[in-house]
Amino acid sequence: MIVRIKYVTVYLFLVFVFSLVLFCYGFFPLSFSPSTKSSITDLPGSLDNVKLNPETYKPRNSRAVLMVIDALRMDFIANKESMPFLNKLIEDGFACQYQLQVHPPTVTMPRIKAMTSGAIPSFLDVILNLGSPQMTLDTFLYQMVHQQRRLVFYGDNTWTNMFPDMFLRKGENVDSLYVNDFYEGDRNITSKMRSEFRKYDWKMMVLHFLGLDHIGHVEGPFSDKVPGKLKEMDSIVKEIHGAMEIWNEKFHSKSLLVITGDHGMRDSGGHGGSTHPETNVPLIILGNNCTQSTKTYLQIDMAPTFAVLMGVAIPFSSIGSLIDPVLNNVPHVDRLYAHYYNTKRMIEKSQVFYGSRLKEQEFFVQYKEAKLLHTMYLEHQDDMTILQKAIEKYTIASRNLSRLLIKNYIRYDMLSIAIGILLSVTTTVLTALLSLIPHQTEQIHLYPKFTKWIVLVTIGLIGKYYLQTFGEIESSLLQNSFICHALLVLTCTIFVINWSLLDGFLPLLDKNNHLTKLSLPGGLLLFGTIFHMLSLSSSSFIEEEHQLWYYFNNSLFLLITLIELRIMNRTIGQIDNAKTNEMLLSHCRRERGEFCISAMLFFVGHIMLRRWNQTGDKWQHIADVGDWLGKQENNFWLSLMLFFGLCYLLLSIVRFCGFLTGILSMTASILIYYYRLMTGIVRLWDIVPTKTNICLIIFWINLLEILLIGFLPKLYRTVMGKPGPKSSQMLVNVICVTLLLSALIHKPHNVILVASIVSSSRYLVERIDHIAESKTENLLLKIVTHVWMGKLFYFYQGNSNNLATVDLNAGYVGLSSFNFTRVGLFLTLNTFNGQILSYLMLVYHLMNGILREPTIKSIAVEQSRIIVKQSSLKLLSLLLMAPLTFYLIIVTLMRNHIFVWTVFSPKIIYDCFYTVLVLIQIIVLNFMFK
Repeated sequence: MIVRIKYVTVYLFLVFVFSLVLFCYGFFPLSFSPSTKSSITDLPGSLDNVKLNPETYKPRNSRAVLMVIDALRMDFIANKESMPFLNKLIEDGFACQYQLQVHPPTVTMPRIKAMTSGAIPSFLDVILNLGSPQMTLDTFLYQMVHQQRRLVFYGDNTWTNMFPDMFLRKGENVDSLYVNDFYEGDRNITSKMRSEFRKYDWKMMVLHFLGLDHIGHVEGPFSDKVPGKLKEMDSIVKEIHGAMEIWNEKFHSKSLLVITGDHGMRDSGGHGGSTHPETNVPLIILGNNCTQSTKTYLQIDMAPTFAVLMGVAIPFSSIGSLIDPVLNNVPHVDRLYAHYYNTKRMIEKSQVFYGSRLKEQEFFVQYKEAKLLHTMYLEHQDDMTILQKAIEKYTIASRNLSRLLIKNYIRYDMLSIAIGILLSVTTTVLTALLSLIPHQTEQIHLYPKFTKWIVLVTIGLIGKYYLQTFGEIESSLLQNSFICHALLVLTCTIFVINWSLLDGFLPLLDKNNHLTKLSLPGGLLLFGTIFHMLSLSSSSFIEEEHQLWYYFNNSLFLLITLIELRIMNRTIGQIDNAKTNEMLLSHCRRERGEFCISAMLFFVGHIMLRRWNQTGDKWQHIADVGDWLGKQENNFWLSLMLFFGLCYLLLSIVRFCGFLTGILSMTASILIYYYRLMTGIVRLWDIVPTKTNICLIIFWINLLEILLIGFLPKLYRTVMGKPGPKSSQMLVNVICVTLLLSALIHKPHNVILVASIVSSSRYLVERIDHIAESKTENLLLKIVTHVWMGKLFYFYQGNSNNLATVDLNAGYVGLSSFNFTRVGLFLTLNTFNGQILSYLMLVYHLMNGILREPTIKSIAVEQSRIIVKQSSLKLLSLLLMAPLTFYLIIVTLMRNHIFVWTVFSPKIIYDCFYTVLVLIQIIVLNFMFK
């Protein structure tokens, strides 16, 4: 069987994507938390030989309000000027403040799951956050409804998606992800809340305010809008407190107000990571005679504590401890009973993991001591010393249990991980061998044998049966379902094909040693690629990955520049020694002077861009140029920077497009500035434009016209069957549209980055064309340099391997409501803008290079086009597969590392998403080089 090389490359990449899916399926399983529900009949009736009365376990509050302020940081509460009423209550002892630690990922849906169920959500929930699937775990909300206690809800529609049938009345914000809504959604919640104050058919009201989080996403935690929003929240607390006094008189029982945040907010805005401001939120209890405490509790501790206060069964999935200072108004005997009940059920959960070794564990010894003290107190109920010791022992035991259960409740599917890694390793090796096949080779001969397939499938079935029967490994792939059997057959088929590919590659390998032919820039590229791959084994290098790319890119830029300068000096020296042509000598010297100036401007520009947006982890808090421009007093300079950035972008576009496209691009640039002027981000003297969407409508029409200019002629020639000249016009127009759209969704001060990618690409390509010793080296340097440059501009933009650096505001530019498709496209283009534009510029320069001069002079342009496409596909695939395969192995080995969920896992999500983008790039490459 004869197969084309380009199809083999696409096949290998698809197999790599499949292996990545298998790995992620095994590495990111949902937390082991069954959907079993607790029952009030599960309450313990005895303490060893001492009989207990479960009927004393009853509600301690007549009704409760759970007020969740999205992205409420600890330091926001300390601002007495912004929240004077709440701080006065805390100072006077009418409210208690505690600190909660939040587990990453710090996004809304997993945090709601943790608060209500007491379970640790899976890290994969960060992806499910957009969809907010229905909750199946047991929660204190379910327990209250099960006991006919009605609930009402107003706020983030994440709650209504997770609990669709839980609330008697609900008013959700249908556009919760629309981050430009600072006030309207919260005002609607407040209005609905006030109407509920006059109704007495509910026992608990949940409120989830989003305005503070939206301000954080758009302007950061130090925005001048934050104090006003906190004052608004403070006034709402005051209203609820006033209503509580009325309820207390009516029900003759204390009502309860719980104020907390689902997660915090990082200093640069946004959330999703593991920094201290993101993972530490306040918990404020009002109306419960609680006591203050400086200890740090876990967010999952809210579920069992709330269940005790409301007198319902603790959720079955809860692995949290009780926050004892909150239970201060509970009678001492009942307080001890609650601690015993929660600790006992956690001991039963730990039985699954420890079996017969359970009684040897330290926490079990503490549990036994707590029970002994509990029994002594029941005999001597006036001895407060015994009471405090018993509570302390129960608390220590439950907190230790909680830590151990958190560690054991995330289970990896090691079989899926192993198969995924094995497939990725074999695919990477085959891609590396494919890259060593001479570029003139277009086809290979494959001889897949059916007997090999039969043997592998048989071995797979026997291995599956053995693991099911005798193995101790747990894996969903071992189930006897159609999908599992289909995956087994598919995996065996892939291994057979890979085996055949290996047999086909080996005879075609170029026997010459390519590494010995590498020039100095090529050697630096090889060393940098290998060093980056090895650096992925360190959490510090992952957190500060931008430093590595800054160093290697700048080293490469400097090396290329010095090599060309050396060539120029050598040429001038030869001409000067020959003393033949003074005019030629003068021209060469002038050319060298112009080159030195352009090189100096290039390096100065990149030095400035490096300080444009602070990224990473260690220096994230340090103010950067973007922070300075974002201040209100520097609005003039921000306006000037946007104007300069758009002019620079327009100049870059005009240099490689036609007259009509240039005119449309200029109009689009004016409309971008007008839109930012309309939204109040920048200014133009004292002009205040009318707020209308007409400017964006015209902008989209402009982009459509630019696309049609490149597409219609090609469509006409295709329909009419007329051969046309080979050109890159269509690609040029696609680049123009991408550049203009990027300028629209970027932050105003980042627009200059868009134009800088174009000019940097042009500068590097010109240098490479001058210094490359062969066409093969020319192609290699251009591809790897553009891949590196894409990474460089990714970090220039302020991105990192932390999920919190995703700029959600970019997804809503020009939108008045949430649209999944448009928001997703905008966020993708904005986040990976550097890689996308670098790739498009690479394709443009490769196409232009082919049209000017074939890659190999002895062959035709069409043949040269095929060679460039094949070489690009092979090299791009290898540059992605090798580091990612190594990283998957490292992450598997470090799956018990302390930073596995805070550092290593977020990068996997970024790399998986970027892998999909590379797949799209491969499709585009095939299309452009047809």
